[in-house]
Amino acid sequence: MTPNVGTVLLALAFAASLSATGILARAYLTADDTYLDYVSKLTTAAAVLLVSALLQLTYQFVTTDYTNAYVWENTASYLPLLYRVTGVYAANEGSVLLWAVIVSIVALVAGAVRGIPDQHAKLVHALTLGVVTYFTGMLLAQSPFASIRTQFPNAPPGFVPTTGQGLNPLLVDPYMAIHPPVMFTAYALLAMPFAIGAAHFVSLFRGNGGVFPTWHGSVTRWLRLSWLFLTAAVALGGLWSYTVLGWGGIWAWDPVETAILIPWLFLTATLHAVTAYEPTGRYRVLAPAMTASVFALAVYTTSVVRSGVFRSVHSFADGGIGAAFLVLMAVTAGLGVLAPLVYWLLETDDDADATDGWLRRSNLLHLAVLGFGLLTFVSLWGLTFPLLRDAVTGLEVSVESRYYNLWSYPLVLALLLLLGFYMDYDGEGSRRSLVGLGAFTAATLVGAAVAPSETWQLASTRPGDALVYRVVGGASLLSVLPPVAYAITGTVKRTGGRIRAATTRDAKLKETGIALIHIGAALLVLSLPFMYAFAGQASVMATGVGTESIDRSQQAIPESDYSIRILGHSRTEFPTDPAVESYALSTDQVVARGPALNGSVQTVHGTVTDVRDGPRATVVQLDDSRVWIGLPGEETNASLAAGQHLVARGQLMWDFVPSADAVLLAGSGTVGPASNPPESVAPTRVVAEGVSLAVYDGDQLVASGIAGQRRYPKQGGMQIRDVLIDRGLLVDTYVIAGVSDGTASITVKRIPFVTLMRLSIVMLLVGMSLVALFDPRHGVATDLSLREPSRDADPEVAD
Repeated sequence: MTPNVGTVLLALAFAASLSATGILARAYLTADDTYLDYVSKLTTAAAVLLVSALLQLTYQFVTTDYTNAYVWENTASYLPLLYRVTGVYAANEGSVLLWAVIVSIVALVAGAVRGIPDQHAKLVHALTLGVVTYFTGMLLAQSPFASIRTQFPNAPPGFVPTTGQGLNPLLVDPYMAIHPPVMFTAYALLAMPFAIGAAHFVSLFRGNGGVFPTWHGSVTRWLRLSWLFLTAAVALGGLWSYTVLGWGGIWAWDPVETAILIPWLFLTATLHAVTAYEPTGRYRVLAPAMTASVFALAVYTTSVVRSGVFRSVHSFADGGIGAAFLVLMAVTAGLGVLAPLVYWLLETDDDADATDGWLRRSNLLHLAVLGFGLLTFVSLWGLTFPLLRDAVTGLEVSVESRYYNLWSYPLVLALLLLLGFYMDYDGEGSRRSLVGLGAFTAATLVGAAVAPSETWQLASTRPGDALVYRVVGGASLLSVLPPVAYAITGTVKRTGGRIRAATTRDAKLKETGIALIHIGAALLVLSLPFMYAFAGQASVMATGVGTESIDRSQQAIPESDYSIRILGHSRTEFPTDPAVESYALSTDQVVARGPALNGSVQTVHGTVTDVRDGPRATVVQLDDSRVWIGLPGEETNASLAAGQHLVARGQLMWDFVPSADAVLLAGSGTVGPASNPPESVAPTRVVAEGVSLAVYDGDQLVASGIAGQRRYPKQGGMQIRDVLIDRGLLVDTYVIAGVSDGTASITVKRIPFVTLMRLSIVMLLVGMSLVALFDPRHGVATDLSLREPSRDADPEVAD
């Protein structure tokens, strides 16, 4: 039996990471460094082996190696190269492999940069490599390299499918080709902060002092990089929803969307806590506790959405997660949540300067951390409640988007007001700052009460709604303007002063980055409610599409200012006229595969060399070989003749009759000329149908192009929208069309503020990059001489 290369790589990686973890744990517990020199070599080996395993799996996807069951389930030969690669992480096994690879690289880089100088470092690296070991163990138990024999245990030896199942159609999009690797990179980068935070409390319980003061700079860098990648992942997911799902928006509180937002919100709170951390004062317990918890939260949300409870359009990796993920969730929650909680219960309050008066920047930062914590809880409860309800009652329930919107909105406004006050506040002018806060708060309340029309209300209320829903839902969107203006003006004012005071280029870039992050966040908050509230839409039916009677005149869309003109109709099947050799076996290939094909459904092509009519069947010899096509008597096709190049699909029987090696049992509808194969034989994977149209607003042309849908007949007939988006500076024109039986149902949406939303995302990403790279104290590009542990531990040089 040929060894499975991928499985061997995974097994070796598991052995290497387990050995390194064991050596580090032994050295930490016994203070015996006998084998410590092997750790760097084993860490490198584990990373190289896991990368090799990922490359091996990618190669199998690129070459569509259907001997691998995971490859067969998640790709097909007709897909372009980009989407064959996308199939690597289309389901659980590949996702976990990708996660494991990136964590192993993180462990390798951390070890190479910092080394293992003391007991604390041994524990941190043992925990990081422990995560790698666990992921690799999961992959051995549920391998992405399992052979097709495990999928079809009753198939003959050597059986290999000739076509793949295909990639989930929702993943056939450039945004989704990028989104998963970015997201798993963010999650993997959280492994180091988790290890440092957990090691901190383990060390405290053992009486060895905490590790957090020494590792504070490293924690800040890892968290910031993860924040950057996680923000990019959230943005990519939203843009994918906008262009693929036909929602006309970027966010709908789908469970998977909510799952990635939860660690993002908590990571944002954690970064604020870590920024204000002082070893002997502020956040000396909370900052390491939150640092350890973020990774546990990411594991939890990933586990929950893969539990199978939720109906999600994003659920690409269903089928359950297995006990292994639940165990990982329990372990990370124990180290990241329970251990800090127990330590906190045993210790006294960590705020050393609590008697200095309440109006201080540190307390404002406290409120920011609390605000983001409450936002996290709103989303976490919305995601968890259906799971609890299902476990207790067995009933599946869903949480409506209004729950998330109405509970989050007041918190977001409060955070914006707090941001404006924080930026405007200075100790000497606190009275002036308080007056400013009072004025903007009053303006917010007045704005909430002024709704020019029902459209301006945050949500429609229903009889019997809870009081909070009636109050918040009835608030006007004007309420968002004062907090946004306050936050932006305060940020610009404070940043200008800090940039002028900064003496180095890096410091100026960091301050610029901080300003971009806060202004981008404020603009994002401004754009989202208006984008949804003022998105107008109208629909019309167009008949005669696809026929000569198509009406090409300009048609008004009822109850709107829009009109459309149908310019044409298109219907494309893909792959288009594929070569018969790409989807059908030749007679030589049939003979070569032999009994492994027995009983399977195959497509075969060849040139007719003999036709024999019998009383009950007609048999056709191909290529003068021992491969024949068998047609039942009633299916006899009199047009069959020698010299024809045929293609046929049916059940292939090996040694079915003494005079032939193989007989393909087909019917008249599954046999035809290779130059024009029957529809049931041609491997149509995608049917794209759409209408070419022009959209007018009054007499002005606002959009033109093709809108329609793609149908995947071999994947349950699943349909994906091909929306037409004309991106404008102020308004996007968004056209959805459903084409069926010569009729097109067309919906035109006008969506405002999308450009502002895109601009805010760019500002967030640029700002985060500047801070992560150029922070003079904890930047990735910072001079190594500034990364000495003693400086990190000094509260006087903290951010």
